[in-house]
Amino acid sequence: MDDKTKDYVKYKLQKAAISMKEARLLYENALHETAVSRLYYAAFYAANALLTNVGLNPKTHTGTKSLLNKEYFLPGRLDNSYAELYTMLMAKRHEADYENFAFIDEQQIPLWIEKTQNFINEIEKLMGDSLI
Repeated sequence: MDDKTKDYVKYKLQKAAISMKEARLLYENALHETAVSRLYYAAFYAANALLTNVGLNPKTHTGTKSLLNKEYFLPGRLDNSYAELYTMLMAKRHEADYENFAFIDEQQIPLWIEKTQNFINEIEKLMGDSLI
């Protein structure tokens, strides 16, 4: 992997970490819809880092989800529970950002925060030493 790509991957992982921090702060301040949106983006940025790390460059949110399914969830390289999490966060983000009356179960957000962090941690494990 060339230095430019490596820097891009690191940048996306940094954006994932920042989005996680934002999600926690938003949740703590009862801004639930925006917290869920930031959780989705944390997962999205980490997923893009993973895909870019192996030479795949999706152009859309749906493309990212499709490539994750094809390359990581279906072959079992990432646990299928993360596919369910990613799909749910994507739908909740869309609902929170675009629907007139979004329903976000605020009691679920701490669990979603934990699961999203675990998803990011698994992605970082998969990438291993490739970013050093």
